[in-house]
Amino acid sequence: MHIDRSDHQVDIPLSAIQEVRAAEARTVEIVLTDGTAHRVEGGNPTATTAFVAALTAVLPDEQDPAGRAVVTDPRSPRDRGLSGLMALAVVLLLAFLGYVVWVALTHGTRVVGVITGLVPLTLGLGMLATGVQETFRRILLGRRGITVLAEAVGTEGKKKVVYEYVDADGAVHTYTCKRRLQRVQLAYDPHLPTRAVHADWLPFVVGRVFVLVGGSFFWLFAGVVMIFRVLW
Repeated sequence: MHIDRSDHQVDIPLSAIQEVRAAEARTVEIVLTDGTAHRVEGGNPTATTAFVAALTAVLPDEQDPAGRAVVTDPRSPRDRGLSGLMALAVVLLLAFLGYVVWVALTHGTRVVGVITGLVPLTLGLGMLATGVQETFRRILLGRRGITVLAEAVGTEGKKKVVYEYVDADGAVHTYTCKRRLQRVQLAYDPHLPTRAVHADWLPFVVGRVFVLVGGSFFWLFAGVVMIFRVLW
């Protein structure tokens, strides 16, 4: 069954459900075989009762004791911590604005260098984030990824090619990139088949990550020097 949240969808195999009950007049509680519960808000008491009865009727006799271990939740740890990262970003932005005001009041025109330093600092942070994301994605798919051949089926805009690939369950997914080939080899995540990357040669991947991370340190250093040299 599928539970549509405001920002993602949770997929729960019926075999992992132990019980479905009406926790409240408008709330359905889906209890998994390991005791984990998912709450779903219903429209009205009648619809809630009907949903509980309909779902209970289709539950299989043979249950999977794994419970939440077989539930597919597209949210990654990064997504779950997004609110915390946003709060941190707001705090850092306010701190930077306060610093800019202080430099402007105490050092006059040197505030221009502080503001200009945001350009290399932002570039460095972007490259570092991309490099870290690529590293973790490659490690993840290196451990559990499934390699498939994807076929070009069309284009998106003037530069990107759309490829299709089939996962182990027979579902068709699309992948978009700038490589103009008839077929490309991809590695996809069996836990989230829509997540895929090119199955590139390992030295090429390592070199690309090294360039991203190494370049990010250069730009970060330049940005930090421009922003904080007024303190030296």
